[in-house]
Amino acid sequence: MNDVLLPQVSNNCRFCSFNQWMPAGVRVLNAAVNYNPFSVNIGGTNVAANLDQGNITRYVQVNQGFQTVTLTGANGYIYLQKQVYIGDGMTTVAIVNTASGLDVISISDTACATNNFSACIRVANLAYYSGPVNVSMGNLIFSSVPFQNVTSFSRVNAGNYTVRISRPQNPGNTLLTLPVNLNSNRIYTLYIMNWNPSADAVQTFLVEDRRS
Repeated sequence: MNDVLLPQVSNNCRFCSFNQWMPAGVRVLNAAVNYNPFSVNIGGTNVAANLDQGNITRYVQVNQGFQTVTLTGANGYIYLQKQVYIGDGMTTVAIVNTASGLDVISISDTACATNNFSACIRVANLAYYSGPVNVSMGNLIFSSVPFQNVTSFSRVNAGNYTVRISRPQNPGNTLLTLPVNLNSNRIYTLYIMNWNPSADAVQTFLVEDRRS
């Protein structure tokens, strides 16, 4: 009998990373599969210990500029050391799979204008094994979002939506369908990740923030 891959439901991380503003603020998201949890150090600051796949830290403040990100395991083994640029705003450093093992990418957490009736949402594709993805939400469609790509924010009415994820080469085959609730005066990033090394093994992580 063949194994059946079951899509993972959305993890709604509402207010897990709530911040009005933090100059040179950085948080870390672990989107890498098939690894044990990491300890993460950025520029000499311990940002996380035992950060498992699908988890995100709160923002911490570091010095602006190029900082060395170090990923270590429980036994002190160094998986990766890489310099990334931390700007004067807020940044998410994402741990991702690559053909050669692990990498970290820097995602600028910019603002988006909202009001008492609207929210903003963008998509970040961190699913290495799936490649480009389509993400639809009502009339809003993010088409062929490549791996490591982050879309611009789109403003929508606050409320309940159904998100559907597929791959561009087979848009009729929905990999995952999930309900989301978008609150007014909030901005959201929908991270697309794998949950094992298979093209169809897709999960999501919805993070709610506020910028003003």
